Amino acid sequence: MANPPKFMTLALVAVLTCTAAMAADAPARKPWKDGWDRKQIKAFAYACTDGLIQPAARDYKAAALADGVTLHKPFPEKEFRDSALPMCLCISERVAETWTLAEMEKQGLQGAKPMIDEALDGGRCKPDGMLGDIIKKRKGAPP
Repeated sequence: MANPPKFMTLALVAVLTCTAAMAADAPARKPWKDGWDRKQIKAFAYACTDGLIQPAARDYKAAALADGVTLHKPFPEKEFRDSALPMCLCISERVAETWTLAEMEKQGLQGAKPMIDEALDGGRCKPDGMLGDIIKKRKGAPP
């Protein structure tokens, strides 16, 4: 390379241009309503994830017993949690964009139920990983 500083400048301009183009394609994020901060978003996401784990573990055990398996592997909670948490974080942000924290505290997770149902039906915030595979199997689609 005859002129490394010129090449580096061109490379930097290219990177900045691509980054700006990707940012322009991303949907604009709405501001959070009163009371929400990153800590509240995470707390809501963990509550959402815990709310999904309890029935999933129960259904896992019931399915094993229905199949006559008395000594089954324990429910894979970590793998399930790792797949549910990103979905719940996405839903948390949607909730924070829709209701104030005080409004959401009155509603509890029930207020977010339509958003959770939408995600579980493959819409916005749909889960990947283990939870996504479970949903696909229930609907008869290949994982």
